[in-house]
Amino acid sequence: MRCGSLLLFVLTLSLISAAGCKSDPVSLMPAVKADNTAEVIRLIGKGSDANIRTSPKGWSALHYAAMNGNVEIVQALLKAGADPNYAGTKDGQATSAARMPLDLAQGMMNVVNEIQLSDRETELRKNGLDDPVLIKSAKDPSAVDRYEKVVVLLIKSMKEK
Repeated sequence: MRCGSLLLFVLTLSLISAAGCKSDPVSLMPAVKADNTAEVIRLIGKGSDANIRTSPKGWSALHYAAMNGNVEIVQALLKAGADPNYAGTKDGQATSAARMPLDLAQGMMNVVNEIQLSDRETELRKNGLDDPVLIKSAKDPSAVDRYEKVVVLLIKSMKEK
């Protein structure tokens, strides 16, 4: 009987350990929104869903990566199967205009191309875009190059799907 209890205990521990190895797919979204490239790549490697969304009709992780202009995260998500053709709304509501990740990247590319570096934060905040990660991304002197690379990646990926 003692041997049976020990075997049951070992099996229970192994199941807990195996379950603990799987990543929580929900944790991918905060990592993408925070622009945490290393964490996103780690979570994708552990099996997180590259097509995770904020809600059933909401933005995907790829939307946020594209809006933030993070080339590495966009590449990692696309490689993991993220759908570049998915159009969602930020709030997930049908009454909002649905956008694809490419729309967001192109919109930010226009912002960083047309607005002086010193004025970007003010302009973004005036338009309700006060996310600290987005502002930091837009204020980066290499923002134009990053957004151009993201746009090219998304266009190429959309053609392949």
